[in-house]
Amino acid sequence: MDLPQLPPIKGVFVTGTDTDVGKTVIAAGLTAALRRRGVKAVYFKPMQSGCPEEAGELVPTDARFARELAGLDEPLRLLCPIALRLPLAPGVAAAREGVEVDLSRIAAAVWELSWRYDFLVVEGAGGLYVPLIGTSFLVLDLIRWLKLPLLVVARAGLGTINHTALTVMTAREKGIEVAGIILNRYPAAPSLAVQTNPAVIEAITGRPILARVPEIDDLDESAGREVLLAALDGSLDKLIGSQALP
Repeated sequence: MDLPQLPPIKGVFVTGTDTDVGKTVIAAGLTAALRRRGVKAVYFKPMQSGCPEEAGELVPTDARFARELAGLDEPLRLLCPIALRLPLAPGVAAAREGVEVDLSRIAAAVWELSWRYDFLVVEGAGGLYVPLIGTSFLVLDLIRWLKLPLLVVARAGLGTINHTALTVMTAREKGIEVAGIILNRYPAAPSLAVQTNPAVIEAITGRPILARVPEIDDLDESAGREVLLAALDGSLDKLIGSQALP
């Protein structure tokens, strides 16, 4: 597949070990935390499926949430250039809807954002093997095209060791740099499995746990958002440390 040319960009690509692990909350929170540090950061999600229709237009709700949380004023069509209706893997949704996924639209958005921002927090769809164009262009192909280091968002509880290790090992086998792992919805009273999982994951994957983000029920309130940003703040230096920023 011929891929459009992209500018060299600095940033991080946020993926998950599975659906519903909280990638959007983490990606939006990282963008907000970076901006609070003074970094010119922006959130970007190339494709979102399962978008509701409002006033005759499909609305990429993940980008809308991130835009509000991070205080961005970019149009949603720039933060998420391809919105799909059906709640399926994007490649499947596009095929069912008769939508041709045009990578030049994604490339154009990356070029425009790269002119105005120093750091892109890019959120994928699901995990590495989620199809974006048929079954020939997957999330892992998108990551390699963007040439960004990977941040893996994982669950904290039982079962996360296998899912996380498989994601990290697959990425590295495909030549993708893995910056680290964030354990999301870390309980206030962790079970023995939750307590022991981080050390085991680090030992198996060789990659650090960058943050343990607690369960947050009130992200619509400023207090809940402060908890999120505080939990992510310690991971910022490691994420941007190897990427020289102005």
